[in-house]
Amino acid sequence: MTLTEQQHLRSTQHESHAIIDARVVFLTHYIPLYQVRVLQSIARRVRDFQILLSTPIEPNRDFQPDWSGLNVTVQNSWTFRRRWRHRTAGFDDQLYVHFPYDTMSRLRELKPDVVMSLELGARSAGAAMYCRRHPESKLVLCTYMSQRTEQGRGLLRRQLRKQLLKSADAVTYNGPSCREYLSEFGVPSKRLFHLPYAADDRTIYDGPVERDEESSRYRLLVVGQLNERKGVCRLLTQLEDYCRRRSHRQIEVIFAGDGPLRGKLESFAAGDGHDLPNLKVKVLGNVPANDLAVWMLRCGAMIAPTLADEWMLVVNEALHAGVPVIGSIHSQAVTTLIQSGKNGWTYDPMQDGSLALALESYFSESDDAIACMRYTCRQSVDQRTPDWAASGGIRAIQSVLHHQKSPQTETQA
Repeated sequence: MTLTEQQHLRSTQHESHAIIDARVVFLTHYIPLYQVRVLQSIARRVRDFQILLSTPIEPNRDFQPDWSGLNVTVQNSWTFRRRWRHRTAGFDDQLYVHFPYDTMSRLRELKPDVVMSLELGARSAGAAMYCRRHPESKLVLCTYMSQRTEQGRGLLRRQLRKQLLKSADAVTYNGPSCREYLSEFGVPSKRLFHLPYAADDRTIYDGPVERDEESSRYRLLVVGQLNERKGVCRLLTQLEDYCRRRSHRQIEVIFAGDGPLRGKLESFAAGDGHDLPNLKVKVLGNVPANDLAVWMLRCGAMIAPTLADEWMLVVNEALHAGVPVIGSIHSQAVTTLIQSGKNGWTYDPMQDGSLALALESYFSESDDAIACMRYTCRQSVDQRTPDWAASGGIRAIQSVLHHQKSPQTETQA
């Protein structure tokens, strides 16, 4: 390496860890607990990092907001409930749509150097309008999507998104499928930066992964909202068919979560509608993040049966805890992180028999093989920390401030 190259490397390393002398405003709907640590990491690197929320928390969320170490202001917003009908996957889901109507006045008051705005809706349209009128402020659009979740979006929405993406100085993506989707809109790779999800390092389980394999192998954990989109009823139907065909196989499936289908699952757990002695169901309701690790240690594997998820952070959390994931290919976390036979198995919940094949692969492994797999699970995500996730957002900020739009590629753990 030449002297010039060494000097350039030292300069780059210094810049990558220096405080960014800028005011950055981050606009989002609310702050999920898992995002707190990522935002704290970004805030530590920026002189003035402020967050504008559309709402403190959405009505269907059950946790106490945590804004510690963050400068947070709640905007004036209208919130509407909207039905999301995914015709390909065949589900209806309820979403909350926020229209913050004071974005322009808030940004005029703050005079940010960089505006980071989540998603491609009214919030980001307001941010883009401000940046057009104040070109000294740079726009970073933060997107969390997958090709599966965006199937069936109308032509008008696609046109609006195309114009919005064209106005951005940089765009972040949460995974490979999101990046592919953005590329379809013509976003140049030099403007794309990887800003992924990361499990909350305050609550993930990092203790020993060993367990009594003989007693835990048959116990399968499902974590998440109990609704159509998460595929929980389809999962029960497929498990019922599997256990009926394999009467020797004992399975207990444990649901940790809440939602509109909880009553139906509890009826199934009580024995209504089925007479299979080898299939047991338990419904826990919502489980606090700190307590979830206890259930992960009691179970042999986790099933992620979703019909559409732009990520699915519980996949990360399970792998951190040494729990193999039997996951739906309609979760971007599964298609990105799971390698069949190494840290889990993938299946398609839309195809009859696909789950049965994955379960057979899981149960055919010896206890010793699964015990070894648990270490592989943890190793597969050990680099995916909040600081690692935040680094993509930091690079996006540096890029738009310095007008250096260099391509960023995803670092696979």
